[in-house]
Amino acid sequence: MPSVNVNATWFCDTMDSSGIFCNIPKGVFTIKFTLFITQQCNLACTYCYISKHPVSMTMGTAGKVIDFVFDHAKEGEKNHIGFFGGEPFLEFDLMQQIMEVFERHPRFSQFDLDFNVVTNGTLFSDEIADFLLTHRIAYCLSCDGNSVAQDTFRRFRDGGGTSYIVDETLRKAVAQLPLVLVNAVYAPETLPLLPDTVRYFMDHGLRQIYLSADYSAPWQPQHLPILDTALAQVAAIYLDAYRKSRPVYISMLDDKIAIILRGGYKPEERCQMGIKELAFTPNGDIFPCERIIYDGDPSSTHCLGHVDTGIDLSRLSCFIKAEGEGDNPCLTCGIRQYCMNWCGCSNFHATGYYNSVGAYLCAEEKATIRTALQVLETLEYEMPTVFSAHAEGLPTQNIWLY
Repeated sequence: MPSVNVNATWFCDTMDSSGIFCNIPKGVFTIKFTLFITQQCNLACTYCYISKHPVSMTMGTAGKVIDFVFDHAKEGEKNHIGFFGGEPFLEFDLMQQIMEVFERHPRFSQFDLDFNVVTNGTLFSDEIADFLLTHRIAYCLSCDGNSVAQDTFRRFRDGGGTSYIVDETLRKAVAQLPLVLVNAVYAPETLPLLPDTVRYFMDHGLRQIYLSADYSAPWQPQHLPILDTALAQVAAIYLDAYRKSRPVYISMLDDKIAIILRGGYKPEERCQMGIKELAFTPNGDIFPCERIIYDGDPSSTHCLGHVDTGIDLSRLSCFIKAEGEGDNPCLTCGIRQYCMNWCGCSNFHATGYYNSVGAYLCAEEKATIRTALQVLETLEYEMPTVFSAHAEGLPTQNIWLY
């Protein structure tokens, strides 16, 4: 089982991240269950970490997953339930049936549940919008930005670009839904486009933007100056939005500002893959995180068990990180409490080990913390109470206050 290995070659040479539901208010824990209702997809995104198979979840398996969720959900805590794929709207009828079973479950009202769906944006309709509104399901669109950024990696299986149809979906979704979340993945090729990506989303009326690096990409030291430039430009856009009383949430900045104000990540906010985060394949196998589910092979070292048999505690123990093990430079880093060095899936994609930080993640975290601190100091001087919600662990709050 992958454990501890530190092999970042330019970690110490750098001078100075998501998930969608990573903003945990003080005193509130989060339980996250992700249902891969299908592993079919109509796209062939080059950086996708999920193997595509013509398999979908049966209602029999879905019922067992739902029972498992209610057996492991926590009262008095926020429980997030996500529909994932593949492309989940390829199985829209199945999604509706699963949602009906959830809502008819005798323990449905016992828990604080919220639902979300992550989609590639190529399938959208009035019927889908009505379903999301009726059942209060948050809509998160995976889109990398304008046509240049989007079509670099996110293409149809025949090689055709997807930007034209996803752009139209964005327009329709913003017009019909109260909130559209968007997650953009960037790699070395699209890193310089980050400012354009943020502007593109803002021009579409989006105000909650998540930016995520592909940590498995071939990052090199020469990408660091590009990162610094891109972050500085994103920060300038962010500052301008606040000054115009139209703030936008940008995950890379807002989450770090919140963490800085709160003195670092709290234990409950750090990676708890396999403990407070579980993912279910169409066949009912259980994985500790949706980002390491791959082809859903139950023989994988990542697999924790099955809905029929439960979780194998001996496998679960492999995901519990021992910070003191190994020659780990993170232990002596002065900003480690503000850093996402604990993200098991990001580390695995970069290094092959859950608690071995990749060189790029290290560099990105340092640059992001530095930029967020500069933004914080600037806006606190101009607007002294502007980040009060961030200090309470609610960095998305400001987009609703203006």
